[in-house]
Amino acid sequence: MSKFRYRALTQNGDVVHGTISAATAKEVMDRIEYLQLLPIETVEEKAARSASREALALFGGPSHADVTTFTRDLALLLKAGARLEDSLELLAGDADIGRLRPIVSRLRSSVLAGESFADALAHHPAQFPAMYIALARVGEASGTLDHVLDMLGAERMRAEAMRRKLTDAIQYPVFVLVAACLVMLFFFIYVLPQFSAVLRDFGVKSDAAINTFLNISDFVRGNGPALALSASAIIAAVLLLLGRASVRAAVISQVSRLPGIAAVFRSYRTSVFCRNLAILLGSGLTLTATLRILIDIMSVTGGGAGWSAAADRVRHGGKLSEALAATNTLPAMATRMIRIGEETGQLPVLAGRIAEFYEAKLQRSLDRIVGIVGPAAIILISTVVGGLIVSVMTALLSVTQLVG
Repeated sequence: MSKFRYRALTQNGDVVHGTISAATAKEVMDRIEYLQLLPIETVEEKAARSASREALALFGGPSHADVTTFTRDLALLLKAGARLEDSLELLAGDADIGRLRPIVSRLRSSVLAGESFADALAHHPAQFPAMYIALARVGEASGTLDHVLDMLGAERMRAEAMRRKLTDAIQYPVFVLVAACLVMLFFFIYVLPQFSAVLRDFGVKSDAAINTFLNISDFVRGNGPALALSASAIIAAVLLLLGRASVRAAVISQVSRLPGIAAVFRSYRTSVFCRNLAILLGSGLTLTATLRILIDIMSVTGGGAGWSAAADRVRHGGKLSEALAATNTLPAMATRMIRIGEETGQLPVLAGRIAEFYEAKLQRSLDRIVGIVGPAAIILISTVVGGLIVSVMTALLSVTQLVG
């Protein structure tokens, strides 16, 4: 007998969780459904520990792209008429899904053992989040698993494209700053020491700037190993802390409040919320069940308390638009559009259109930021390096005059 941790929804939309001892995950699911609950996640405790170890291995686990490729290929095979277990067998030997192949083999074994596809996915929460599992469960129940997986694969591709846009927006400024730091480090370690002995031997009276630079150069050269170890320890500690979801969410929440960045994050949060709202409601999930899943997704972007408060208002009979307006989690325009969707009964359709609008708005904001930050970083770095060179050259001219 193994112990399984589970999360499920009651008929009122409340999330309950606990542990059950059972021989298989299918038996756990049968017990949860017997209690008239809607399963969200079922994870064997030893599997959860293994997933945590996999998450800590930054380069050892499957990537998001591997999961997306698996999802789209599986949808294609199912649409072609292949059985689920045969499709999983084919994909388990496909090199295109990379490091996901062992997990696909385990998925097939679980399905052959009598578990549903959603139950098999629940054993691997690090690769398949709660939303993925819930949609797979809906697809199996309705007999439209191929359609659901095709829609889910398209959404994952869209989300990855959005992440690439965010990454590309900061790559250039970060590259410029890192290159500038390396140039400055080279200047302090190798260039300035060549002049410091000459300047001090001749007793040149240099200005405060060059003295400061020379002192920094001496300090860096004299404490190089200690500084390198300290920098490595700080980087390792930061990466370890950012690996925790709570710390990462807190950092994102604080960064999203900075002037000039707040509007970008607000557009990003709105697009993510509305896009996933459209997918989940369009797949047949109830609004309360959808919001419970969205809380986990949106808490990563910061403001988890606001999303939880909005979900509680809806669970107690309130309208989604009123709950979002009361918690101020979305822009007023998005809230008004959601209200129209509720009144017309077209909430999934309008939510998808809101997401498209804010995705386009986010792209325009990112383009403006890149256009400003890149040149500003170059100007700042050029000023610092130029000032350093001018100070050194001024001191050298003083030496030349003394020798002359």
